[in-house]
Amino acid sequence: MKILAIALARHSQFSGIFDVLRRKHEITLVAPDGTGEAPGLRSIPFTPARVTSGSRSERAVGSFLGTARAVASAIEPLRGERFDVVFGQVSFGCTHEIRRVLGAPVVSHVELPGREMATARPEFPPSREDIEAGEAHRALVDQSLRASDLIITPSRHAAGLLPRDVAPRVRVGMEGFRVGPLRDAAERRALRQRHGLPADAPLLGYFGRTLEAMRGFDVFVQAAREVRRALPGAAFLVVGEPVTHYGSEQAALGGESFKDFALRTAGVAEHELMFRRIQPFPVYRELLAAVDAAVFPIFESAGHWSFFDSLAEGTPTVAARRAFFPEVIRDGHNGLLCDVRDVANFAARSVALLTIPGLRARIGRAAWETARRDFTEERAAARYEAVFEEAARLPAYALTARAAG
Repeated sequence: MKILAIALARHSQFSGIFDVLRRKHEITLVAPDGTGEAPGLRSIPFTPARVTSGSRSERAVGSFLGTARAVASAIEPLRGERFDVVFGQVSFGCTHEIRRVLGAPVVSHVELPGREMATARPEFPPSREDIEAGEAHRALVDQSLRASDLIITPSRHAAGLLPRDVAPRVRVGMEGFRVGPLRDAAERRALRQRHGLPADAPLLGYFGRTLEAMRGFDVFVQAAREVRRALPGAAFLVVGEPVTHYGSEQAALGGESFKDFALRTAGVAEHELMFRRIQPFPVYRELLAAVDAAVFPIFESAGHWSFFDSLAEGTPTVAARRAFFPEVIRDGHNGLLCDVRDVANFAARSVALLTIPGLRARIGRAAWETARRDFTEERAAARYEAVFEEAARLPAYALTARAAG
């Protein structure tokens, strides 16, 4: 197949999938310059639009439509080429104007279609302006989805949030992750030494792009406080940026970061936890492998990459019984589940993993086997390839009808 792929970065969550698919298929990648490398792929640059003036609704709509036009302009020289399928990220406008330029089947990728993460914590409600911006953006996303021939989303949870009328065209497929050999205890100890972590202390981790409300950072801090009361020698590693990216809590915090809010309200001093900013990917994976267990009290997510990287490293996890987690975790087998606000249970189950080596090893191995069976880059590429082939087989009249709306 000849595939045109549009992404917001040359190195993205799709890179492993493209790397596998290019062994059999011809891939042209449309992505911004300066966003990583895409070895082996024909690459066409575009500049995403970022509107910084006007109301939030105007900025959201302007950025979406500006990016859509930038993509269309970038691929205009390809109008004479025949592609079997076009693939792109719908939430940023990447596939919004494809029909105007190319007649190929369109497969759109979507995580969460609207402001689900911004509204995940009722105690931090979004402003009226945020709601209006979210509704405007959601209308454009839904329009793009309805114009797509097939849709890929990472989880059944995410699929259930999409418009009902596109459900027959939705295919569930999580991205892929690198799954190497399962590390033994000596290797994990060596990683702690390499990264300046306590060699012998029970070590509990929290990993995420940001430390914010929808990721449940406050739940983790409270659970860590209870873990330390039960296990005074425990240590805690937090990896993430102390900013809010998705949530709405900043309006209620008066300029205080959610990190500081979580520490203050839990009565935990910053020095009681070890904080690291976002790390280069190889270091990030080593830190995930170095902890005894990781906690994911996530309130909303289509598919949390750090969680899947934890599985791939064989690190046992305690996660929220919501969003996509119950699709992947069989409680007590390849991970542990808790109600997202149940701090006591998060703490108790974390203590169990930290203090019972057999339990930790059994659940960690089962997590690694889950990743090796279901979530490798090769498995993800096979899922995507099947969707692309399905789209390429669509009859011409179906494409024409979709383009007409």
